[in-house]
Amino acid sequence: MPEMPPDEVRNAVHAIVARVQADFEAELAKLEAQHEKTLQETRDEISRDIREKVRSELEASAAADLAARVDAARLESDREAEASLERMRRELEEASEAALAKALAEESTRAATELEAERARVQRERASEREQFATEIESEQVVVRALTKELEHVRAALAAAEQAKNEAEQAKDAAERSKNEEAVASARASERQEQLAILESLLSGVRVISSARSLSDTLTALTTAAGTLAPRAAVFIVNGRELQGWRAAGFTSGAPETLRLPNDRDGLLGTASATVSVVSTANQPAPAFASLGSDRAGLAVPVTVGGQSVAVLYADAGVTGEVEAPASWPEGMQILAAHTSACLSHITALRTTQAMRASSVASGRPAPSAEEDSSARRYARLLVSEIKLYNESAVRLGREKRDLLNRLGPEIERARRLYEERVSPAIAARASYFQEELVHTLADGDRELLGSA
Repeated sequence: MPEMPPDEVRNAVHAIVARVQADFEAELAKLEAQHEKTLQETRDEISRDIREKVRSELEASAAADLAARVDAARLESDREAEASLERMRRELEEASEAALAKALAEESTRAATELEAERARVQRERASEREQFATEIESEQVVVRALTKELEHVRAALAAAEQAKNEAEQAKDAAERSKNEEAVASARASERQEQLAILESLLSGVRVISSARSLSDTLTALTTAAGTLAPRAAVFIVNGRELQGWRAAGFTSGAPETLRLPNDRDGLLGTASATVSVVSTANQPAPAFASLGSDRAGLAVPVTVGGQSVAVLYADAGVTGEVEAPASWPEGMQILAAHTSACLSHITALRTTQAMRASSVASGRPAPSAEEDSSARRYARLLVSEIKLYNESAVRLGREKRDLLNRLGPEIERARRLYEERVSPAIAARASYFQEELVHTLADGDRELLGSA
């Protein structure tokens, strides 16, 4: 039930308080009259001193009685006001519920009537639209049939004209065919020679890559082979968040092999590395070091091992000379990169197998054989070679500063843990192959270049 508005409640309370105050004032006037009468009688009977004392006592008694009566009257007024408010609230609730029920019933009846009328109107409109649509469809079908017949006549006329044209062209072609056959044969022979030269370069590059026996030699062979097919080529090593330049061919400026580029998806090389897919300059801008014009194509091809990018091959059409269209080198770059990936995977798998074979010696077995000893040495060489391959700039700077151990500390410790986990403790105790490889491969045979950790 909705409550009474605050103004109405306040007015009702004020009315009750006014009535109580009027009763209180009337009672007070009556009491004052009685008190005056009593005082007057007493004043005549006793002396001034006794009269003053009695007056004080009477005044105190009257004040107490008056306060008690006022409190009683106020309490009674509050009770009457609460009872009145509760009665008015119940009456308002009953009236509101009745009015609401009546309004809802009327609104429901009205809505049902309007809904029924709307349904009837919509049905009439839909029936009218269907009839109109059927009439329009029939008219369109008539027009389509007429257009179809006209189109058949036009096609027949065009066929006759085309036949006449073909006959004329055949006669002309027959006259020119003999003239062009010699030129076509000459062009095909020249094209055949160019294709054979491209295939020979590609085959030679595949052979050089296949003959490499280390990871670094394989990537170097890839750069050389790519440079024989494309005007310019460069190989970048994936080193964590960086792409480190390795080798380049055909560049007269820029020196890509000295660059360190971010390995992210914002660039052509980073996108190819992250997505392990071929990316061209049609989808990403060429790298800044290439200074490639908008009319020349560039390509980035990932080199993978185990499904992960370990290097990126970049090639483009160069900045000088005529643009070959269509160019054959993009397909060659993909073939070389795919073959390099297979070779790197084979070398890695072979060396890992050899190293793991060396680590299979369990505690308590006889002393390791010469083959197991050699396998441990090869595994140490593999681990240190990978450090050198993926950190070439740091290795070069470490040799100059004679602080290789300090500069490459995390990489060396990680490789050392792998060596100790996979190589038999007996072999590790007999020969410090890992330390020897650090000196031989990383420090180029000069122990002083390692520095102190």
